[in-house]
Amino acid sequence: MESLLFQKGAKHTAHGLNFYLSYLDDIAKVLPKDCYCFIVGGWVRDRILGEPVGYKIDVDILLTCDPLDVGKRFAKLVGGSYFEFEKKGLLRRPTIATVILKIPPYKYRFDFAQIKGKDIERALIEDLLSRDFTANAMAVSIDDVLSIGAKQTIIYDPAHGMEDLESGILRPVSLKNLEEDPVRILRGFRLSVEKDLELSGDFLEFVKKKAHLIKRAPIERVTLELLKVFRNKNSGKIIRMLYEYNVLQQIIPEIERWKEIENQGNHHKYSLKEHMLKVMEFVDQVVEERERYLAKELLQSLGKKEFLGEFSDLELLKISALLHDIAKPHTFEIREGKVTFYNHDKLGAQIAKDIGNKLKLGEDAIKFVCSIVEHHLRPFYLRESLRKGELTDRGKAKFWKDCQDVAPWLFLHAIADALGSGDDPEQISWLLKTIHELTEYRSKILTSIPTKPLLSGDEIMQLLNIGPGPKVGEIKKALERAQWEGLVKTKEEAIKFVKENYLENSKLMGDPS
Repeated sequence: MESLLFQKGAKHTAHGLNFYLSYLDDIAKVLPKDCYCFIVGGWVRDRILGEPVGYKIDVDILLTCDPLDVGKRFAKLVGGSYFEFEKKGLLRRPTIATVILKIPPYKYRFDFAQIKGKDIERALIEDLLSRDFTANAMAVSIDDVLSIGAKQTIIYDPAHGMEDLESGILRPVSLKNLEEDPVRILRGFRLSVEKDLELSGDFLEFVKKKAHLIKRAPIERVTLELLKVFRNKNSGKIIRMLYEYNVLQQIIPEIERWKEIENQGNHHKYSLKEHMLKVMEFVDQVVEERERYLAKELLQSLGKKEFLGEFSDLELLKISALLHDIAKPHTFEIREGKVTFYNHDKLGAQIAKDIGNKLKLGEDAIKFVCSIVEHHLRPFYLRESLRKGELTDRGKAKFWKDCQDVAPWLFLHAIADALGSGDDPEQISWLLKTIHELTEYRSKILTSIPTKPLLSGDEIMQLLNIGPGPKVGEIKKALERAQWEGLVKTKEEAIKFVKENYLENSKLMGDPS
């Protein structure tokens, strides 16, 4: 390949070890002898930028041989998971072979695609010029970067991506490429923030005129790119840009109604739109500083849930933040001169479910998001109770009974929500005290309380000599509440509770037989 001379672009040289990764040696082992292999895209870009490798490592590989065969053999060699997918709507690289390798805390993803043509130089140029941004349209030969003898490599750069990186610019290879694959619009905003690059004027003008094109892209790919936005520690900044350029509204049309609510009442300093965008920025900050806000036992849960193969509950928390007030425009009323949004939490959970289904997040992820949206006001109600000296053990127990599955994330959400509402330091302090009170109750009281039912429905029916019916369910719920409140701690106490509270009523009801 050293004889290749790009007629339509540029070539640069660099030290080969800049691009080295140990698994490239393994890829070389499974390549057929007559197969040319190039490393392209983000791995090349980030090594040029000198970025740290991090824990999530993506490497794109271009081959002149069968990528499916190479992918399978590489997966077998390194013990990775193999799968294939098709990029709908793309003429080049339609079938991708992917290998996922998890070695905690590292997660590697290798995507293998094919370039075809007798003229390898032309095929490589055409592929690079079909990509999204000039920064991603560079390639190096695997032969030049292997561990043995990697002194110098040629960087193939037909779109002049090196020049744009040196100028701090993220520029599309062509506007036609954006139009053919509108998901690249989302990627552009994400990459500009991630890599601290300024979006080029032609890109921004294109988005102003054609943001609507994102609606014709496969929703699975849109969701994947949106989740990558939420994975970024500055996702709030990206979300603000996506909103200002009318991209976010194309993906989630319900967000268009944010602008309807200018006045949110006395509890809010900002309009609904500004509140939502500020919450998205603050949730980034709160997630990054979570050790400052949550006790160790709550921190252990964060980041452990996984969905869609590569995302965690922290991305879901940010989706919840984006949707938590989605129903406010639907519930806006002025009652007795005051702005109200009654039941926007309950309706919001229903709308969030519809949005989650549209985005194909999956049942478990949707349930998680909807639970946070539905309960997002609970910490604030409890804050008010604590401030008035009215927060009881019963209230604390009810919170944990209803919210235990999402409590740590709900606490972080509440802090971001408060900051994004313009709460003053005293209000924030009371919220943190509330979280502390709830956490203390859980660790000191709830841990010694049996929260699973001490009596089954059959046992309750035998005790009271009654048959099946709604009454059994009511008694069982009452017993569970008594357990959560610490009033009933043993099976003997449960039997006594049921007999003392329901035996006389059951006698009045008569023998069902």
